[in-house]
Amino acid sequence: MILVLSCNAAMMRTYEVQKFKVGQFHHASRFDVAAGAKGINVARVLRSLGHNNVVVSGFAGGLIGRYIQADLRKAAIKPAFVEIAEESRLCQTFVDPAGTETRVDELGPLVSPRELRKLSSLWRKLLRDAQMAAISGNAPRGVPSDFYCGLVEAAGEAGVPLVLDVHNELLREAVQAVPPVMKPNLSELEYLMGRQLSVPEGVVEASQELRASGVELVLTSLGIEGAIAVGPEGNWWIKPPKIKLVSRVGSGDALVAGFISATVEEKTFEEQMRWAVAAGAANAASFSIGRCTRADIERLVDQTELTPITSKE
Repeated sequence: MILVLSCNAAMMRTYEVQKFKVGQFHHASRFDVAAGAKGINVARVLRSLGHNNVVVSGFAGGLIGRYIQADLRKAAIKPAFVEIAEESRLCQTFVDPAGTETRVDELGPLVSPRELRKLSSLWRKLLRDAQMAAISGNAPRGVPSDFYCGLVEAAGEAGVPLVLDVHNELLREAVQAVPPVMKPNLSELEYLMGRQLSVPEGVVEASQELRASGVELVLTSLGIEGAIAVGPEGNWWIKPPKIKLVSRVGSGDALVAGFISATVEEKTFEEQMRWAVAAGAANAASFSIGRCTRADIERLVDQTELTPITSKE
């Protein structure tokens, strides 16, 4: 089983709007509605890649919470949520084919201490059957900044490899538990290190600092520039294939899914990196978040390039 934490799950509504402008009236040329947020995006791509036992945990409340769980079941993804008193959130994305994206995300519900304890207990129970796990995305109100730190530690105690993809104070705290794999984007890595980072030298230097603290692999996503991997296999820049960009939303999550899939399938390091970045690219070429197929990704794998990054003397 692959276990994914999506603490702040949401109903995601995505609209394609020609010539989108603030303050104007628009009709969407197409739209998509689905359960979403970072962890759910990861789970969707894992399911598309052929993994039949994917479980998503987190908080879910109210009508939207029930919708989220029903939509996951429809996608053959197993929901394992803690039911909460407040309503789960709604998030909206407006995509203009000209190349702009506008997002409006609700903060999410207020979670009680009792609901927090229930999720912590459930997470530990689910880890017993997990082959690999991921913690992805932000958290709703009421979740302390060190909450993920305990969940990372629990995965380590259970011997379950984990990928961490969170941001800001949640990231700063969770790093203290030394996750085996981190997947920040450039701005998240800069926030964590407290300084601006050049590409690739600054990213490699920061990643090596994290490696010195015990993190095995730092995989930093760079959007259309691909990703930089710093780990036991050395320092690598993974360049994505050329695609027709539709929407960047969820592409970092697809990258995480591609990496987890290739790792579980015991592919080589090079293949893990190719599948990760190819998955991110396939998602960026799709209007529906996290709905790229294995065939979409596989077509891009061989077009993904790995280039070693040599340290400057």
